[in-house]
Amino acid sequence: MALRTDIRQPCPVRLQRRGFTLIEAALTTFIIGTAVLATVQLFATCTQQNSVAAQGTTAMLLASHVQETIAGLPVSDPSYANTYFGPEPGETLRIYNDVDDFDGSSFNPPIDATRTPVPQLSQYTQSVTVVPVLANKLNANTNPTALDLPKSTYTGAVRVQVRIMYQRTPASPSVEVYRTSWLRFAQH
Repeated sequence: MALRTDIRQPCPVRLQRRGFTLIEAALTTFIIGTAVLATVQLFATCTQQNSVAAQGTTAMLLASHVQETIAGLPVSDPSYANTYFGPEPGETLRIYNDVDDFDGSSFNPPIDATRTPVPQLSQYTQSVTVVPVLANKLNANTNPTALDLPKSTYTGAVRVQVRIMYQRTPASPSVEVYRTSWLRFAQH
């Protein structure tokens, strides 16, 4: 009897593995953890940017309130003409009657377009500077700390600058969040 050598022996049965190895589990945890951390950082950044955008929007609104308040006023006082620059003796915010009365004013809480304080926004301050400019040289007096023309010079035109300051808490420093300026000319 001859032996058959071409008969194959059955292979031993392999056990199928179930689950993950320790390295696979660690790698998965690392990948998922990194994704979660990135998502949390994204939310934090978005929240911070929303806060900055809200501050900017509020600041622009407060600056426009000052501009609306001044919009209908003459450049120089109707009674004193151009003898005073700034508020005339005895004038208060309620009775300011010309643009230069607002020079050097700082409003905290800020005011709305009807000159009414807005106490809900008391972390904001509106600072107003008014300086004369020459009608044919509008770039004069662009720096309120180093004037080309003294404030006593009547030119028939002024530059109004409004700075909006923000103070997060009463103990924190004020930070400028918005600045704008515009020109006003005397009506003849």
